[in-house]
Amino acid sequence: MRTLQIVIFLLALLVLTTQSARHIYVRYIEPRTSVLDRFDETDAKKVIQEARTLSDLLKEYEPARELVDSLDKDLKQELTQKTRDEYYMYKQKWEEDHKQEYKRESELKSAIYSWENRSRQILELRVFWLFGLVFFLVGVAFLKRNQDWLGMFFLIPGIIEMIWWTSPSFRFVGSPLEFDRLLNNKLIFTFATLAILIAFWIMKERRNKNNPDKRQHGTH
Repeated sequence: MRTLQIVIFLLALLVLTTQSARHIYVRYIEPRTSVLDRFDETDAKKVIQEARTLSDLLKEYEPARELVDSLDKDLKQELTQKTRDEYYMYKQKWEEDHKQEYKRESELKSAIYSWENRSRQILELRVFWLFGLVFFLVGVAFLKRNQDWLGMFFLIPGIIEMIWWTSPSFRFVGSPLEFDRLLNNKLIFTFATLAILIAFWIMKERRNKNNPDKRQHGTH
Protein backbone atom coordinates (compact mmCIF):
# COMPACT_ATOMS: atom_id res chain seq x y z
CA MET A 1 0.00 0.00 0.00
CA ARG A 2 2.80 2.40 0.87
CA THR A 3 4.47 1.72 -2.48
CA LEU A 4 1.22 2.56 -4.29
CA GLN A 5 0.88 5.79 -2.32
CA ILE A 6 4.46 6.81 -3.15
CA VAL A 7 3.95 6.13 -6.86
CA ILE A 8 0.72 8.13 -6.96
CA PHE A 9 2.28 10.99 -4.99
CA LEU A 10 5.33 11.19 -7.28
CA LEU A 11 3.23 11.02 -10.46
CA ALA A 12 0.95 13.76 -9.16
CA LEU A 13 3.93 15.99 -8.32
CA LEU A 14 5.45 15.34 -11.74
CA VAL A 15 2.29 16.38 -13.57
CA LEU A 16 1.59 19.40 -11.38
CA THR A 17 5.12 20.82 -11.55
CA THR A 18 5.38 20.43 -15.33
CA GLN A 19 1.99 21.97 -15.99
CA SER A 20 2.81 24.81 -13.57
CA ALA A 21 5.84 25.62 -15.69
CA ARG A 22 3.70 25.62 -18.83
CA HIS A 23 1.05 27.86 -17.24
CA ILE A 24 3.73 30.35 -16.21
CA TYR A 25 5.25 30.32 -19.69
CA VAL A 26 1.94 30.87 -21.49
CA ARG A 27 0.80 33.53 -19.01
CA TYR A 28 3.95 35.61 -18.67
CA ILE A 29 6.55 34.65 -21.30
CA GLU A 30 5.01 33.32 -24.52
CA PRO A 31 4.80 35.98 -27.29
CA ARG A 32 1.22 36.68 -28.36
CA THR A 33 1.90 39.06 -31.21
CA SER A 34 3.55 38.86 -34.60
CA VAL A 35 5.16 41.49 -36.80
CA LEU A 36 2.53 40.51 -39.39
CA ASP A 37 -0.44 41.29 -37.12
CA ARG A 38 -0.69 44.87 -38.39
CA PHE A 39 -1.48 43.60 -41.88
CA ASP A 40 -4.52 41.67 -40.64
CA GLU A 41 -5.69 44.19 -38.06
CA THR A 42 -9.35 45.16 -38.27
CA ASP A 43 -11.57 47.46 -36.26
CA ALA A 44 -13.31 44.45 -34.72
CA LYS A 45 -10.01 42.94 -33.60
CA LYS A 46 -9.07 46.21 -31.89
CA VAL A 47 -12.38 46.18 -30.05
CA ILE A 48 -11.85 42.56 -29.00
CA GLN A 49 -8.35 43.25 -27.70
CA GLU A 50 -9.47 46.29 -25.71
CA ALA A 51 -12.68 44.79 -24.29
CA ARG A 52 -12.74 44.72 -20.49
CA THR A 53 -16.10 42.98 -20.03
CA LEU A 54 -18.49 40.86 -22.04
CA SER A 55 -20.84 43.85 -22.13
CA ASP A 56 -18.21 45.83 -24.04
CA LEU A 57 -18.26 43.21 -26.78
CA LEU A 58 -22.03 42.99 -26.77
CA LYS A 59 -22.40 46.76 -27.22
CA GLU A 60 -20.27 46.54 -30.36
CA TYR A 61 -21.96 43.39 -31.60
CA GLU A 62 -25.57 44.60 -31.40
CA PRO A 63 -25.30 47.32 -34.09
CA ALA A 64 -23.10 45.04 -36.22
CA ARG A 65 -25.75 42.31 -36.04
CA GLU A 66 -28.55 44.77 -36.84
CA LEU A 67 -26.64 45.96 -39.91
CA VAL A 68 -26.05 42.41 -41.14
CA ASP A 69 -29.69 41.50 -40.59
CA SER A 70 -30.71 44.58 -42.57
CA LEU A 71 -28.32 43.65 -45.37
CA ASP A 72 -29.69 40.11 -45.48
CA LYS A 73 -33.22 41.46 -45.66
CA ASP A 74 -32.33 43.80 -48.52
CA LEU A 75 -30.49 41.01 -50.32
CA LYS A 76 -33.48 38.72 -50.04
CA GLN A 77 -35.73 41.37 -51.56
CA GLU A 78 -33.31 42.00 -54.40
CA LEU A 79 -32.90 38.31 -55.17
CA THR A 80 -36.65 37.85 -55.61
CA GLN A 81 -36.43 40.17 -58.61
CA LYS A 82 -33.53 38.35 -60.25
CA THR A 83 -33.62 35.54 -62.74
CA ARG A 84 -32.00 32.19 -62.00
CA ASP A 85 -28.94 33.13 -64.04
CA GLU A 86 -28.58 36.44 -62.23
CA TYR A 87 -29.23 35.02 -58.74
CA TYR A 88 -25.83 33.60 -57.82
CA MET A 89 -23.82 36.33 -59.53
CA TYR A 90 -25.75 39.05 -57.74
CA LYS A 91 -25.49 37.30 -54.40
CA GLN A 92 -21.74 36.84 -54.77
CA LYS A 93 -21.28 40.50 -55.73
CA TRP A 94 -23.44 41.63 -52.79
CA GLU A 95 -21.40 39.62 -50.29
CA GLU A 96 -18.19 40.96 -51.77
CA ASP A 97 -19.41 44.56 -51.62
CA HIS A 98 -20.41 44.17 -47.96
CA LYS A 99 -17.56 41.92 -46.95
CA GLN A 100 -16.33 44.19 -44.15
CA GLU A 101 -19.75 44.42 -42.48
CA TYR A 102 -20.19 40.64 -42.49
CA LYS A 103 -16.61 40.08 -41.32
CA ARG A 104 -16.99 42.50 -38.40
CA GLU A 105 -20.18 40.80 -37.22
CA SER A 106 -18.56 37.36 -37.52
CA GLU A 107 -15.41 38.35 -35.60
CA LEU A 108 -17.38 39.95 -32.77
CA LYS A 109 -19.71 36.94 -32.54
CA SER A 110 -16.72 34.58 -32.37
CA ALA A 111 -15.14 36.71 -29.62
CA ILE A 112 -18.35 36.61 -27.56
CA TYR A 113 -18.57 32.84 -27.87
CA SER A 114 -14.91 32.59 -26.87
CA TRP A 115 -15.44 34.83 -23.83
CA GLU A 116 -18.44 32.79 -22.69
CA ASN A 117 -16.48 29.57 -23.19
CA ARG A 118 -13.59 30.88 -21.05
CA SER A 119 -16.01 31.95 -18.32
CA ARG A 120 -17.60 28.50 -18.39
CA GLN A 121 -14.15 26.88 -18.13
CA ILE A 122 -13.35 28.99 -15.07
CA LEU A 123 -16.62 27.95 -13.42
CA GLU A 124 -16.01 24.27 -14.24
CA LEU A 125 -12.46 24.51 -12.91
CA ARG A 126 -13.61 25.89 -9.56
CA VAL A 127 -16.57 23.52 -9.13
CA PHE A 128 -14.89 20.27 -10.17
CA TRP A 129 -11.67 21.12 -8.35
CA LEU A 130 -13.76 21.46 -5.18
CA PHE A 131 -15.34 18.08 -5.91
CA GLY A 132 -11.84 16.66 -6.19
CA LEU A 133 -10.84 18.27 -2.90
CA VAL A 134 -13.87 16.75 -1.19
CA PHE A 135 -13.00 13.28 -2.53
CA PHE A 136 -9.42 13.81 -1.38
CA LEU A 137 -10.44 14.82 2.15
CA VAL A 138 -12.83 11.86 2.41
CA GLY A 139 -9.96 9.60 1.39
CA VAL A 140 -7.69 11.16 4.02
CA ALA A 141 -10.36 10.61 6.65
CA PHE A 142 -10.56 6.90 5.78
CA LEU A 143 -6.77 6.59 5.82
CA LYS A 144 -6.69 8.03 9.33
CA ARG A 145 -9.15 5.31 10.35
CA ASN A 146 -6.75 2.72 8.89
CA GLN A 147 -9.20 1.99 6.07
CA ASP A 148 -6.38 2.09 3.52
CA TRP A 149 -8.08 0.66 0.44
CA LEU A 150 -11.26 2.64 0.99
CA GLY A 151 -9.15 5.72 1.57
CA MET A 152 -7.26 5.22 -1.70
CA PHE A 153 -10.58 4.65 -3.47
CA PHE A 154 -11.48 8.28 -2.74
CA LEU A 155 -7.97 9.70 -2.69
CA ILE A 156 -7.03 8.70 -6.25
CA PRO A 157 -10.11 10.19 -8.05
CA GLY A 158 -9.76 13.28 -5.86
CA ILE A 159 -6.18 13.85 -7.01
CA ILE A 160 -7.04 13.07 -10.65
CA GLU A 161 -9.99 15.47 -10.56
CA MET A 162 -7.88 18.33 -9.20
CA ILE A 163 -5.09 17.71 -11.72
CA TRP A 164 -7.41 17.28 -14.68
CA TRP A 165 -9.21 20.59 -14.20
CA THR A 166 -5.97 22.51 -13.68
CA SER A 167 -4.41 21.03 -16.84
CA PRO A 168 -3.40 23.36 -19.69
CA SER A 169 -6.07 24.84 -21.95
CA PHE A 170 -6.02 25.43 -25.65
CA ARG A 171 -4.00 28.30 -27.01
CA PHE A 172 -5.02 31.92 -26.82
CA VAL A 173 -8.03 33.02 -28.85
CA GLY A 174 -10.48 35.87 -28.38
CA SER A 175 -10.17 38.41 -25.59
CA PRO A 176 -6.79 38.40 -23.80
CA LEU A 177 -8.41 39.54 -20.55
CA GLU A 178 -10.61 36.47 -20.08
CA PHE A 179 -7.87 34.13 -21.28
CA ASP A 180 -5.48 35.58 -18.67
CA ARG A 181 -8.16 35.21 -16.01
CA LEU A 182 -8.48 31.52 -16.88
CA LEU A 183 -4.71 31.07 -16.72
CA ASN A 184 -4.55 32.87 -13.37
CA ASN A 185 -7.21 30.55 -11.97
CA LYS A 186 -5.38 27.49 -13.27
CA LEU A 187 -2.12 28.68 -11.74
CA ILE A 188 -3.73 29.36 -8.37
CA PHE A 189 -5.49 26.00 -8.22
CA THR A 190 -2.41 24.15 -9.48
CA PHE A 191 -0.28 25.65 -6.72
CA ALA A 192 -3.06 24.94 -4.20
CA THR A 193 -3.13 21.28 -5.29
CA LEU A 194 0.66 21.07 -4.97
CA ALA A 195 0.54 22.60 -1.48
CA ILE A 196 -2.23 20.23 -0.36
CA LEU A 197 -0.41 17.12 -1.60
CA ILE A 198 2.93 18.14 -0.09
CA ALA A 199 1.29 19.03 3.24
CA PHE A 200 -0.58 15.73 3.25
CA TRP A 201 2.59 13.75 2.56
CA ILE A 202 4.60 15.58 5.24
CA MET A 203 1.90 14.94 7.84
CA LYS A 204 1.64 11.31 6.74
CA GLU A 205 5.40 10.81 7.05
CA ARG A 206 5.41 12.39 10.50
CA ARG A 207 2.59 10.12 11.55
CA ASN A 208 4.45 7.07 10.23
CA LYS A 209 7.60 8.18 12.03
CA ASN A 210 5.70 8.40 15.32
CA ASN A 211 4.09 5.05 14.65
CA PRO A 212 6.75 2.71 13.18
CA ASP A 213 4.51 -0.35 13.56
CA LYS A 214 1.96 1.16 11.16
CA ARG A 215 4.71 2.04 8.69
CA GLN A 216 5.98 -1.55 8.65
CA HIS A 217 2.43 -2.77 8.20
CA GLY A 218 1.90 -0.40 5.28
CA THR A 219 4.88 -1.78 3.37
CA HIS A 220 3.27 -5.17 2.97
